[in-house]
Amino acid sequence: MGLFFKKNIIGEYPHDVLRKDWENVMDALFRNTIANYAKGVAVICNTSRKDPTDGSGTIQDELVYHIRPQRVEEVRRSLRKIDTAHFENIFKTYFDSSQKSLDFYRIKNILAKEIMVYPLVHGEDKKGLLVFDYPISDSNSVHLMQVIKDVLNNPEVESAPPPEDDKKD
Repeated sequence: MGLFFKKNIIGEYPHDVLRKDWENVMDALFRNTIANYAKGVAVICNTSRKDPTDGSGTIQDELVYHIRPQRVEEVRRSLRKIDTAHFENIFKTYFDSSQKSLDFYRIKNILAKEIMVYPLVHGEDKKGLLVFDYPISDSNSVHLMQVIKDVLNNPEVESAPPPEDDKKD
């Protein structure tokens, strides 16, 4: 698996998720970038919800793949090439200060075409990748990065417990 980098297109865009509701952020990014974009493939992360009220998520030993429904059969097996070792290598490269200013990372030999990933982190433990088909035009890249920035700047969403039946004594 080759790892290539794409320089910033404009300005600075966030990769650090400051919101505490990591799982809600990942869900919103999936809905707003992957599911609604023709080149969207998946979100790969190392966390999952314990239950529906868990907004922050729990780190898993295995990766969790949220694949765009229209692409599941096509990409499921190939995406598994991004195993924990490759996933951690992407973030090791990302945390290297000389690479932290890059927005997208290109990866070869995963799908039939190259893919681009946008790394997201919450601290040093929670990590996620937004996966897209390569290439993405500069105008679409700018739009995607603005959507990501908007989601990350939204207020935190409280994960409310499921409604209980009102019982009167």
